[in-house]
Amino acid sequence: MKIARIFKAAILVTASILFLACCSLFSFSGVSASADTGTDESYVAEEGDEGINPRLFTSLSLAINCGDGKVWATVKNDFTLFPSTVIVIVMLYSSDTYAESFEYMDYVCANVSNDLDMGNTLTVESPTGGEEKFWLARMRYKINNDDWESKQTTACRISADGEFLGYV
Repeated sequence: MKIARIFKAAILVTASILFLACCSLFSFSGVSASADTGTDESYVAEEGDEGINPRLFTSLSLAINCGDGKVWATVKNDFTLFPSTVIVIVMLYSSDTYAESFEYMDYVCANVSNDLDMGNTLTVESPTGGEEKFWLARMRYKINNDDWESKQTTACRISADGEFLGYV
């Protein structure tokens, strides 16, 4: 009897340690922007890992892409450890001149999801309007009862045909 209790206690302690280790693995996420150009004339600037964010159980990524006379922004729920309600708004902004923030750009369009489940994406798309401009993608999100948060990509220059022309 005594050995069975000790064995059960050891299993419980081991399971608790493994659970805490898994939680700590998913506790680090933040924002950075990187660029990737492909052969299909598309551009990608994504939110990634840099810095520490106290949110433990949800990881969202934001990307801006272009091609075929269009620009689009995509938010993906990369990972959610426990069931959560993830409200997401994805927006596109443009400007004739370079701006580091959406606040100095013109709002173009948006799309909303009242619960973006893990593995799913939310996209918004706009034609370039036949003009070379700077474009920026932004997301606002709220997870469960947390406060609203916001992330944005780096502004990029896109041609009238939807070709990525670089930064500044």
